[in-house]
Amino acid sequence: MADKIWKNKRVADLENLLVARLAEASGRTPWKEFLALDDILTSIGNGADQRLDCQARYPVRTAR
Repeated sequence: MADKIWKNKRVADLENLLVARLAEASGRTPWKEFLALDDILTSIGNGADQRLDCQARYPVRTAR
């Protein structure tokens, strides 16, 4: 999930699994957990373009 959201890629299957686990652990409804998670993921994902642009300016070099 972290690798995907870092790039602002939403994967429904991963999110649904996480929501189910969060709901089970918290006792809250899956819908409430989804709403909370969606806010967090949206907030993180919104900065993806800037992060990826910065990373692209500093490519990783492999040892020779």
